[in-house]
Amino acid sequence: MNAANLALLAESLDLGGVAMPEALASLPGVPAVYLLVDAEKTPIQLATTQHLRRAVTSRLSRPDASTPSKRAELSGIVASVRWRPVTCVFEAAWVYYRLARELHPTDYLDRIAFGPAWFLHADWSRPVAEIRVTDRIWRTPGEFVGPWPTQRAAQQALEGLWDLFDLCREPEQVRRAPAGQRCAYADMGRCDAPCDGTAPLVPYTDRVRQAWKLAVDGPDAWLLDADARMRAAAAAQQYERAALLKKQIEFARKWAVATAPGVLHDSAMQFVLAFPVTRRRAWAMFLFRFGGLEAGPAIANRRLTQELEPWLRTATTRTLVEADEIRMHQTWLFSRWLARRGSDACVFVQIQPGEDAASLAGRVQVEARALDERRAKDASSTNGVVAEQAE
Repeated sequence: MNAANLALLAESLDLGGVAMPEALASLPGVPAVYLLVDAEKTPIQLATTQHLRRAVTSRLSRPDASTPSKRAELSGIVASVRWRPVTCVFEAAWVYYRLARELHPTDYLDRIAFGPAWFLHADWSRPVAEIRVTDRIWRTPGEFVGPWPTQRAAQQALEGLWDLFDLCREPEQVRRAPAGQRCAYADMGRCDAPCDGTAPLVPYTDRVRQAWKLAVDGPDAWLLDADARMRAAAAAQQYERAALLKKQIEFARKWAVATAPGVLHDSAMQFVLAFPVTRRRAWAMFLFRFGGLEAGPAIANRRLTQELEPWLRTATTRTLVEADEIRMHQTWLFSRWLARRGSDACVFVQIQPGEDAASLAGRVQVEARALDERRAKDASSTNGVVAEQAE
């Protein structure tokens, strides 16, 4: 184990030479990420738990000989336990990822509890402008908008943009321009066929940029123009054109309601994250900036006003340097929780450009108090139902 792993798992218990039940009884009953190692310090098992003592005791207990089990017998192999207490499920997933990456470099992605997040991507330095679907945020030059929860959802969003702006449905042919092959959409008048040189690339590139603008800024401006064009087409008795515009407007309205609130341009991916600490009246703070992730303090509710602003003042001015691959994976983890923004699981507060620490701390406190009130109300309702059932 290297120094970074030791730093992440700073607490340890040596089981050698001690009766195991006595040793295990001294483990704390806390949420943790833990690692079982042998006498040669070789990792045996990495795991997370809500109760360290209970989980390790169960894992190292000798199986009942009368009960068939496929579980490996570890009690005679494990020489020590290393662990890190964690404040919340988010921290557990993050710490587990960082350790799994180091301990199991060939298959750590198969071991973690979160998968890819999906984005639309545009690289304007390419010879031919194109919007693509990717999960490789920060690892590929260009701009990103997202996240979408699945590759299919991101692809459907991209295909909607193709339809709104008459972009090529076979972008590999446009990349070959002017030696590409025109498709059926060109024959239907839905594409001006820049792929085979029928039309220059400049107007096509302009449409790609318009599509990207809608993905970044939302469809409001496009909707106003499209509605006017639909009415004009109907007035001119161009009913087929009006019907097509109506269908496109329906897609754009759905984007405005269901898609736009949940996706961000990569330049806006700066958030303070606050999670209720397990079994404590406190908040676990994290700072997410462009894929970089930093754990802050766990602040008790009663100390939030005094301690949050000083931490933010320091953390938001600190430069965090991490490998692009780690930033990508941490964005995947962040995206999984971003989808739960507004739920009772966490507080996500987006950092506004130029915002000072005092303003940011104030907004985080407002959201944290609101979440506390919702959780208290839900707990009260649940207790009331249980009391009624008991009667």
